[in-house]
Amino acid sequence: MEYSINLNDTALDMFKKMGVNMEQILKSAGIPHRAFNNGKLTLSDQQYMDMNQAFDDQIPIESVLQMSNVANFAMFMPPFFAGLCADNGLECLRRVTKYKKLVGPYEIALNENGDEVSLICRYRQGEALPRFSLISEQVTLISLIRTGSGKEQICPIRMTAPYDYPESIESYFGTAVEKSANNEMVFKTADLLTPFITENNNMWDYLEPELNKRVEELETDNSFAASVRKVLFETIPGGSSDVQKVARELGVSVRTLQRKLKDEDTSFAQQLNHTRELLVRNYLKTNMSLDEIAFLVNYSDAKSLSRAFKIWSGMSVTEYKHQHAV
Repeated sequence: MEYSINLNDTALDMFKKMGVNMEQILKSAGIPHRAFNNGKLTLSDQQYMDMNQAFDDQIPIESVLQMSNVANFAMFMPPFFAGLCADNGLECLRRVTKYKKLVGPYEIALNENGDEVSLICRYRQGEALPRFSLISEQVTLISLIRTGSGKEQICPIRMTAPYDYPESIESYFGTAVEKSANNEMVFKTADLLTPFITENNNMWDYLEPELNKRVEELETDNSFAASVRKVLFETIPGGSSDVQKVARELGVSVRTLQRKLKDEDTSFAQQLNHTRELLVRNYLKTNMSLDEIAFLVNYSDAKSLSRAFKIWSGMSVTEYKHQHAV
């Protein structure tokens, strides 16, 4: 899947004032210059995640407050505009979680549980967001609710995250962030039902059909490949990555699986390598040895995995670990 980000002059000026050098960010992420053309940045899933990691590596975390506040947005973001058109914060979050996939490889899990509503932010493949991206998503969601309702005092009642948060960020949230293996942001349902002063039914009537069409196209284009990856994420760590196993799990023949993937301009080998790469990148952030990682992604030894990783990412394992050292 490819995503297009419109970086107009206003957006680039805002980045420049904050000391963000987009050329350096793209270079660090290994994104070729040709991906940025006439103000439009076109990225694949992996390039998007690599760019987010470069932001995390190079930009002071405090800058997220300026970059992710809705009032400072210099780009039109369909899911956020759709949220502001809603009649309250709960409907805003429902729309954002539905349409977020249009602007990047993200997923926001929304759980409505009586008096409370919780949100979990992650990549669509299930991989954890780096600190800068996670805080950016959380700041944006809170900013949307406060902007729409006109109530700056609305705050999450609980927050957890796997990272340390600066005092300035916690002050903006109005809630201390508890250290945990997973991220979660919880609101009182009553707070989210505060009417929005930005509600715009006429604009929403115009916008909704187009957004629904784009979501349908996105899901149609990627539904089967995504299903294959989902199975592979479950089977590879268990020692199996063969096409017969995946086909059985999906209830289709191998021939049908290959045909469906071909119809989406991909192949089983591409999906297998893509899934392995995502798993390896995640494992390399731990203290596991390369031999242990090779075993988990079904490679015979560390040397074979190292060669494959170089082909996937364009860098050696050592270079990758150095770039992403904590």
